[in-house]
Amino acid sequence: MKQTAVTQVRQMRGKWPGFRVALRKKDRVCWEGELRPIQKTYTVRVALRLVPEPVPLNPIVVVLRPLLHGRVENPDEAIPHVYTNPANLLLPLLCLFHPPTDRFDPRRDSVADTIVPWTTEWLACYEGWLATGTWFGGGVSHG
Repeated sequence: MKQTAVTQVRQMRGKWPGFRVALRKKDRVCWEGELRPIQKTYTVRVALRLVPEPVPLNPIVVVLRPLLHGRVENPDEAIPHVYTNPANLLLPLLCLFHPPTDRFDPRRDSVADTIVPWTTEWLACYEGWLATGTWFGGGVSHG
């Protein structure tokens, strides 16, 4: 199904009713909502920009609350599978998939079916990493 801002909003409302639209324009949508993977509840923001050819942009996902932090046992160890957020260093961008091998196309793929479940899985891996020091989600190292 061809995705538009309207269809993305409709799918999110149906599958993730706890997420609210924080910004909506013709070419972009931003949602905020809560996810509880295991122990904690996190407020996350998902920003999606629908752009014309040739290059679709990946959604941007950040955890607003509580702020992500490293392990107490090893404070110099970086949080795995995040990118620096040039707009706000306290809110790293979550790495939910490997763009060279995995593709998200906002004109084709549903945020409700992919990005939000992947964010929940990322948060569960983050909680496991905080507890054990091991990232159980796999993935490609980029740090």
